[in-house]
Amino acid sequence: MHKRLMMPMAILLTLSLLVLISFPVWGNSQDNLFPITLVDVLNTEVTLLQKPERIISIAPHTTEIIFALGLENKLVGRSEFCNYPLEAENIENIGLMSPLNLEKIISLKPDLVLAYGGYQAKEIPRLRELGFKVLVTEPTSLYEMLATIELISTACGEPKKGRELIANLQERINLITSLNTAITETDRLKVFTGSNYETIWSPGKGTIFDELITLAGGQNIVANLEGWVPVSAELVAQAEPDIIIISSGIMNPEETDKMKQDVIDHPGWSQIPAIRNNQIFTVNEDLFYREGPRLVDGLELLYEIFTQVREK
Repeated sequence: MHKRLMMPMAILLTLSLLVLISFPVWGNSQDNLFPITLVDVLNTEVTLLQKPERIISIAPHTTEIIFALGLENKLVGRSEFCNYPLEAENIENIGLMSPLNLEKIISLKPDLVLAYGGYQAKEIPRLRELGFKVLVTEPTSLYEMLATIELISTACGEPKKGRELIANLQERINLITSLNTAITETDRLKVFTGSNYETIWSPGKGTIFDELITLAGGQNIVANLEGWVPVSAELVAQAEPDIIIISSGIMNPEETDKMKQDVIDHPGWSQIPAIRNNQIFTVNEDLFYREGPRLVDGLELLYEIFTQVREK
């Protein structure tokens, strides 16, 4: 990403925050924010009369944001998939992200529930019918993730902590993008993200993974396709990627060595540059799938991988 693109992105971030946050009062005392009305990703107004003290997070990315803000002492419940940081496991487990355990949520008496927009959205109306304040987020880009931090920190009555975290993350993002300004489009290494399953799924245009590949200085071989797309083995062979990224975790639970060997042994792929030159890397999928602060860790990791390959 070239420097000339950074200013428009900053403007987009500012605009997204204006859409997300309705009339916050910025002042020396953060307690005077309340009552406050916020607008979530479902375009629903959520009015908080006072600073929440009991929070349930039913999405991994919001749990990670709460911990990054240093507000974990307010968490009284989290989903079973909220496993980072390790301290999150000390928080009461409310069960699956969907279907939600309403009885458990009711018993914890939360002042605020942080939910995910995707497949969880259909369950949000019932939570609101029960009288809970529910703030729904679903970031689809790195900068929407930053806006989500702003939204959640404001809802928690700690906008200053949010701004400090955002500034730190933005500084790290800017460093990576500035280091890539000299890389021309033709010099960008071609990157394939996927593994050796019967159906190979790879992140295309509009996914956070694709955005991170681009910001880190790579060229995604399926960047011309929209969303997570099934790709053929022939397409991968014809694209001749310089680097193959295999994500491992809950979504791909196999042994990483086996996943890597399966890619190496895939019929018709032996002459792919990434395989011929042993440029196959396994990464923690949470750094690329979870829409929290660790996306920046993922960006930095990709930059390190791309630089390592480029300098060989």
